[in-house]
Amino acid sequence: MTIKAKRASIQVAGIEVEVFQMPDGEYVMSQSQVADAVNVSSSCIFNFLRTKVVKALPGNGSEFSETAVEGSNKPANILSIEVASSFWLSQAYKANTKAQALVAACMQETLHRRCDNTFGASKTEQQYEQQTTANRERWEARRKYLREQHTNFEYACKTYGFSCASTHNKLTLAAVHKTAKELKELEVIQGNRDVGLNYIEDSDELLLVAKVKKHFSRYRKGGVDERIHRALKDAHKEKNTL
Repeated sequence: MTIKAKRASIQVAGIEVEVFQMPDGEYVMSQSQVADAVNVSSSCIFNFLRTKVVKALPGNGSEFSETAVEGSNKPANILSIEVASSFWLSQAYKANTKAQALVAACMQETLHRRCDNTFGASKTEQQYEQQTTANRERWEARRKYLREQHTNFEYACKTYGFSCASTHNKLTLAAVHKTAKELKELEVIQGNRDVGLNYIEDSDELLLVAKVKKHFSRYRKGGVDERIHRALKDAHKEKNTL
């Protein structure tokens, strides 16, 4: 008689995924839902399983590629938790914004849990999940806001005949005391390289630059230096809602 895996659903930063408990107690996850969680196709999972990185991981897809599941006549394609988390991390390295937000939120939750345990703070699973979901959504909102403001900034530079590169350098220098070129050399990348200014580690500084770009792009008069000066003052007056 075949012993089937048990099925359940969990929330990971507000994203629902199926998990399975194998007969030996090991936990595995649905391949398709691991892919869906970061907005990629299941073929990305298949390609990832063929890489050298995966071969050293437990449950690398050889013995745990599919399993029989209780209450279902159809086997489920599965991944070990080690492979699933490594896949999400690999997607984050590839500038998958959804994966970056998910990985960052999960890391933050782990650290919060360790600190709470150390200091004896008591929280429910629901409280942890709510905070992790909020962290993921906040991260994604900031990235979306940055993309939108950079697009507006580029359009404004082209419209008024400003050099986008030199203006970008001046703007970031005024906001965070480093030029865009210097920030790139730090190799701290948060997001797609094709989107301007993905090199600031501090998310509050990242948000400040986006706000400065927004105001810079809205002005109808003034040269580069005047616009940056005005935009920085207006950005500092804004309340932080993201």
